[in-house]
Amino acid sequence: MSSFCIGVDVGGTFTDVVLSDGAQVWRAKAPSSTAALGEGVIAACRLVAQRAGTSLEALLPRVARFGLGTTAVTNVIAARTGRRVGLVTTRGFEDLVPIARVRRVPRDGWLVPPDGLIDRDWIVGVIERIDRDGKILQALDRTEVVSAARRLIEEQRVEAIAVSFLWSCANATHEQQAVEAIRAELPDIAVVSGAALHPVVREYERTTFALLNAYTSGSLNGVESLVDELKHLGLPGLPLLVHSGGGSISVAEGRRAPATLAESGPAAGVVGALAVSRAAGVTDAVACDMGGTSFDMSIIHNSEALRRTRGDLMGIWTALPMVDIESVTAGGGSIGWIDSMGFLRVGPASAGARPGPACYSRGGTQPTVTDALVVLGYIDPGRFLGGDMRLDADAAHAACAKLGKQLGSDGLKVAWGIWEIAKVEMVRALRAQFAQKGLDPRQFTIISMGGCGGLFNALIAQELGVRRVLVPELTSVLSAFGAANADVRRERSRGVGILLPCAGDRLSNIAAELERAVNDDLAADGIAQAARSVGFEADLRFMRQQFELAIACDEGFGIDAQQALIGAFTEEYRRRYGQGALVLGAPVELVSLRAIGRGRTVRADLARTTASASASATPIARRRIWVGNGAAVEPLDVDVISAVALQPGHVVEGPALVDGSDTTIWIPPRVRARVDEHCTIDMEMLS
Repeated sequence: MSSFCIGVDVGGTFTDVVLSDGAQVWRAKAPSSTAALGEGVIAACRLVAQRAGTSLEALLPRVARFGLGTTAVTNVIAARTGRRVGLVTTRGFEDLVPIARVRRVPRDGWLVPPDGLIDRDWIVGVIERIDRDGKILQALDRTEVVSAARRLIEEQRVEAIAVSFLWSCANATHEQQAVEAIRAELPDIAVVSGAALHPVVREYERTTFALLNAYTSGSLNGVESLVDELKHLGLPGLPLLVHSGGGSISVAEGRRAPATLAESGPAAGVVGALAVSRAAGVTDAVACDMGGTSFDMSIIHNSEALRRTRGDLMGIWTALPMVDIESVTAGGGSIGWIDSMGFLRVGPASAGARPGPACYSRGGTQPTVTDALVVLGYIDPGRFLGGDMRLDADAAHAACAKLGKQLGSDGLKVAWGIWEIAKVEMVRALRAQFAQKGLDPRQFTIISMGGCGGLFNALIAQELGVRRVLVPELTSVLSAFGAANADVRRERSRGVGILLPCAGDRLSNIAAELERAVNDDLAADGIAQAARSVGFEADLRFMRQQFELAIACDEGFGIDAQQALIGAFTEEYRRRYGQGALVLGAPVELVSLRAIGRGRTVRADLARTTASASASATPIARRRIWVGNGAAVEPLDVDVISAVALQPGHVVEGPALVDGSDTTIWIPPRVRARVDEHCTIDMEMLS
């Protein structure tokens, strides 16, 4: 009997599932359930089992890998529905977190203070002090720590406690003592340590990461209920959760550090995009995922996804090792509305799965991007999700017309306005990403992902000067495919803070400790020794700068290797910021050293077909769509191609629409599309 891989991505609107036996791939979608995560997952799994000609109960005992990308943590942070968290910190530094509210962030056209996870009254300082070299200057009183925790619980009704002390990244002894004391005296309260979770140098980022983990410490209850149900239905092993770094971890590790799952779904999509890019022989690409709630983008450079170690996470600046993903609120469920100045806007509010867009007939009345696509003719209401879900075109027209009346316009122009605003937001966000990283978009390929991505990404490419767009056969469920494809990935880091070059044995000793730790982590996840690999990265900066660059360092830590590392850092700095930004002779500081452990597991593969065709694809119908021409919106009749009928070698000349079972792809004028051996639609922008 063959074994199977299952990958699941729980999105804001739909739960996607991919099933693979190594030769064939089946996929399905089911509406996500905000009340119970498992309902949508089980429904989608039952549907994909049915499409594979079996039942879920017969399938699950033969599943060798079950990967899950989940929004459980994301939803808690975004909706600010986490646990009430208290913070125990070094006395004199109680205002470290609240003072960040002097920042201002844009919201609905205004600059406002960012949301906070914690009130000032929920923070208590205790006497202790460690210096930047890790030397203990003032010992910790365990009794004072327990007393502080009791006050937070009794007076402020906190439900979880984070402990973060000054310079605990250099010496975590006091944090370990504090956590042990609180757990011994108050065993029913969740307690986390910033240094134990992520010992980075910056106090603020380390503290907010600890707070996020305490805040989301109850967010995986739904996942664990799902695990129990899957086990009851016959799943022999435990699911693997996709974390923000684009790898997989066990449910137990997810429970220990839930904040690492905050970008789980988008990170799984990047893993899927990497598989597509490698199959197509592409080394530089940008994954553009337009789903129901947002448009997520991530750059792949030299066959690796770009990463970051800190940044903004839904309004909270924190340390978090993750794939560098940026998002704008331009998904299929993003709502069109009129702001206080009378301008048409799109997002950030989303209709989600319920009530959903007006055309879903689930109670939604506000026009969304999906409604606009129905009004403009790009989506066939009778073929949505392969006909499994029929859309109400009249409701979409009515929603757009209602908003048009407020603007003194009609529904058709409002629908085109929603289309254009969504597209412009995506183009602007991508331009900014390339500019910030010093990269030329014309040298990149767009990999289209998400249910709506195929309708926008060729147009985005034309705006950016990108010459090629890849739309994989699994485009609308590529995040689910990535969840079935991601290696186990564990990281350990250590704050160093020394100038290079230095005595090589010091770095070698730190590296050896980190390597042992990630090997222990991989062993705990059930990864055999032969399936493990460990690499290293160094976070480097010119002395006294605020930001670092991550540089791979797998050639050892001797003097020659350190000189090569300095050279690689200087070259990357020059490439990103320009020759004029370099200061000759400036010392280079190694801020942090990071060990990255990878564990190879059973994974799904992209299906490949030996069938071929040499003729142009045959249209199955003609459809009238509406396109913009200056201030006017004009009709355009285009060919409709069935995605099921496409074979490798087929050519489609734009303008044309390709209707799939779970997505529609727009091939604009001056675009030629070919189908490759993986049934990926490879679009070339013609001059």
